[in-house]
Amino acid sequence: MNNEKLRNMYIKGFSISDIATTFGITRQTVYNKKADDLKNGIDWDALALNSSRNKASLSENEFILTLINSYELAFNKIKELSPKDQLEILKEYTNTYYKLKAPLKVDDKAKILESISKAIEIIADIAKKENNEVVMNFLASNADEILARTLKQ
Repeated sequence: MNNEKLRNMYIKGFSISDIATTFGITRQTVYNKKADDLKNGIDWDALALNSSRNKASLSENEFILTLINSYELAFNKIKELSPKDQLEILKEYTNTYYKLKAPLKVDDKAKILESISKAIEIIADIAKKENNEVVMNFLASNADEILARTLKQ
């Protein structure tokens, strides 16, 4: 019996019973193979945990891509709104992204994103208070590029 096949099923999340049934062996045989591998420095449980962490990382990346796509769709729909309203929506998206992303990682990228989010928010507030149409139009027309460049870094 090839330990690698048993190990791969275990890493993928199959139960000991499922593995035993698949290969027509007893559960005890699977446990013995698992113990043999552990003696040789191959920890099935650690490998399974690492595999699940990688899946979590993939889920996070899928979430971020979904968020970006959602923003792009919404941005196309809000082009008919006034620059002031567009600016408000841009500010909300930036805030939402930061609030969702910040707790996941505290690293240089998150710090950069925080700084840029705060800068956009402050510029948006000042432009709104001063009724500065030029700045509001600029931010509204370049919002997708600002966020895209920010999120790529």
